Amino acid sequence: MKLVVILFLFVFTILSCEDSKKESRSNAEGFFVIWFETLFRSSGYDSACDNPNQSIPLSLNSLVTLGSFSQRYRIITGASGLKYAFSLSGDYPNCGVTLLVYNCAKPNFYATISEVNCDSGTFSNHVSGATQTCVIPSFANQKVMILIQPNSTSYPTTKCSTITFEALP
Repeated sequence: MKLVVILFLFVFTILSCEDSKKESRSNAEGFFVIWFETLFRSSGYDSACDNPNQSIPLSLNSLVTLGSFSQRYRIITGASGLKYAFSLSGDYPNCGVTLLVYNCAKPNFYATISEVNCDSGTFSNHVSGATQTCVIPSFANQKVMILIQPNSTSYPTTKCSTITFEALP
């Protein structure tokens, strides 16, 4: 764990230095950032899994609408995994949203495109102005965290005007 923290600080220091020429990152640097994020996520653990004060309980068929701030929800899934409806306003894809779904096993296991089955769009490419229904069967019978951020770390970074999420039976 100490090695991960040291590596994180090293990478953060390198990436936080401003480039006076404002040149974009090379492909190798981009690959390194993606590799590091994947490594950090796969070896990390979100303390919100153990602290109920850091997330909001989510019940089935309870529609939540996200405002200006990120929100973390928790739910105990059933035998068929996590099924949810997710919709964005018509300003998508000109606005950004980040949806992270992960279990509370140690270390946290994050859902990926290959594990999420959606009726339209994909887990990372959502549907503009309509609702998509997705299922994550691998998250059956466990505590799951859903982090919704009303913006994206990559283009476009503009917040969507409406984001809704509903856990389905």
